[in-house]
Amino acid sequence: MFCPECGTLAFPTPTGEINCTNYKCGYRGAANVTVKGADGKDVDLSKTTSSTKAETRTYEVIKDSDEMKGVLTKDAYICPKCDCMEVYSYLEQTRSSDEPETRMLTCKDCGNGWREY
Repeated sequence: MFCPECGTLAFPTPTGEINCTNYKCGYRGAANVTVKGADGKDVDLSKTTSSTKAETRTYEVIKDSDEMKGVLTKDAYICPKCDCMEVYSYLEQTRSSDEPETRMLTCKDCGNGWREY
């Protein structure tokens, strides 16, 4: 609902009155506001109610960062441990947003992981 004095968004109390949140206005009173409904009839908004239904959800946290390998590249990188030319790579933002991404690399053969800044 909106305050009839200043137009600020206001929330009605359970009794149907409005307490304006604008400290300069400070309107407190009835919300005698009528609008045209979908059927064309006048609807008194001071008698409307709202409700929320809280739903419970079950969350399961999966840490898959150890399994993330990325895109398989050939002949672009060399594993420093076994000299393999097939390496999984992906980009990750490890520092602040004004810094470039870090390329995370994992060897296909030996599983060795390293970073390229």
